[in-house]
Amino acid sequence: MPRPPDLARIDRPWVRGYPPGVPPSYRIPEVPIPRLLDDALRDFPEAVAVRSRDVSLTHVALRDRVTDLVTLLRDLGVVRGDRLLVATGTTITTPVVLLALWRIGAVAVPLPPASDRGRTAARAVEVATATGVDGALASRDRLQELQTAGLEVGWVLETTDEDWLAPRPRFRPPRPRLRRRRSADGPVRDLGAAIAELAGTPVTLHGEGPVPSHVPALLVPRWRGGDRRAIVLTHHNLVASTFQARLWVPDIQAGREHVVVAGDLLALGPMVLGWLAGLLAGACVELFPPEETSGLARTIDRHDATLAVLEPAQVDALMSESESSRRDLTSLRVVLAAGAPLDPETARELELRTGGARVREGFGVSEAGPITHAQPVYGRTTPGAMGLPVTDTVAIVVDPDDLGRVREPGEPGLMLLAGPQVSPGYWEDEEATAARFVDGWLVTDDLVTVDADGGFTHLGRRDEVLVTADGGYVAPRRVETVLERHPGVRRAGVTLDADRGAVIAAVRCQRRQRPSEEELLAHCHAHLDSRSRPERVILVDEIPETDAGEVARDALRDLLAER
Repeated sequence: MPRPPDLARIDRPWVRGYPPGVPPSYRIPEVPIPRLLDDALRDFPEAVAVRSRDVSLTHVALRDRVTDLVTLLRDLGVVRGDRLLVATGTTITTPVVLLALWRIGAVAVPLPPASDRGRTAARAVEVATATGVDGALASRDRLQELQTAGLEVGWVLETTDEDWLAPRPRFRPPRPRLRRRRSADGPVRDLGAAIAELAGTPVTLHGEGPVPSHVPALLVPRWRGGDRRAIVLTHHNLVASTFQARLWVPDIQAGREHVVVAGDLLALGPMVLGWLAGLLAGACVELFPPEETSGLARTIDRHDATLAVLEPAQVDALMSESESSRRDLTSLRVVLAAGAPLDPETARELELRTGGARVREGFGVSEAGPITHAQPVYGRTTPGAMGLPVTDTVAIVVDPDDLGRVREPGEPGLMLLAGPQVSPGYWEDEEATAARFVDGWLVTDDLVTVDADGGFTHLGRRDEVLVTADGGYVAPRRVETVLERHPGVRRAGVTLDADRGAVIAAVRCQRRQRPSEEELLAHCHAHLDSRSRPERVILVDEIPETDAGEVARDALRDLLAER
């Protein structure tokens, strides 16, 4: 197959669309992630760094709790390069856990929460086996699920969220030291109790020296269809993404921002665009767990939040909660929606409710964790579009069958990416790495178009995009996302009519609500363009799924053909 074009010769028309203050290039420092905490600690030691459920840590307190956990993990035998499964969810414990692992040079294998907890727990066991994890840090409820699913690792510490974070004397009389737990050694240890046992151990930062920026920081599981891969993201990748997010909002004021992060903190979007970018800016980061369906408006009002990183589901919840209309949201200046397409009507409603906040979407792929494109915060935007490649990112559209042939503006094709945030490859999978990472480019799965000004529009993933009878492209996930925002829909699946090539949708309703097919079609008509609207919506009892929990489109097409 022909090779991709020379990266150095690619024109970058999107730079002309950057608003003032956003640089086309920036020298990303070659530092490990915990350096972000060190810098914020130097400039804003007593400012609140992170808060969750009214428990807060200043930068000094965050450093101290990280040091406590570093001491414990080293006593357990954790060394640079060890892999730890992290299943702590969105709590104030999670930033401490991640920073402690990264301070040592260990690698976090994050397990974001999911709606199907049983399937996620079973997948976690697969991930732990595939990546060879040495131990696990999990919240109490997740730990029960993981053990039931058969998780076996060298040791496990359960977290009790905020209990162990309260200030305590740094030194106490010596107590018996912990030993590394094996699967037959007895009960799981509580994180707070374990740290209390080590309270008499002098806190030192001895180790193997500074952590190099090129070593892995995260292994992100990619369980899609038949693929079983873990994406390697280095400290440099994550620091680069953090700077790119920070640079995209040129009027951020160091030490003066209050950032609300609503979503799964172990997912790349909330983790990097929200928490780490907030840490870089010396901001107070407010963590709002995704399972909490109300109270987001109160949190924004109470703390005069200036920036927010929200998943679309949280945007919908914010607009629908009864308390929202009584709360003052005008402190918000920028809202970044990450993780899925945002309904343009909802975005406009949020802009009105906040008195003019810039509501913008970002786009990324896990192998470029997590941002590659975004709509300019202070510039021209196109609803539903990916936007422009962010600072130091290059993207082109090529023929899927000939990577050396660049498509003309407006022609659909496969997207190639390059930039400092792009992963070096997959964990212990040289064949898959060689196929995806070619001559400095990441060969994505995404079909896109680009206009003459460098603005990109996403059509769908190559392995699932639907090609209608008239040759149009439809992204089924976008249609499913719109349908699942209807309060009466529990699960949606989209495919093509086997005979006529028209878009059709299947819907599994909520138990206590059963909207009519006409109501759901009207909902699609209000939120989708004419090309993407399904011709029919059929109510079903179950949506066929793959082992990875995705819609099994061939099986769905056969099921609907019988109907």
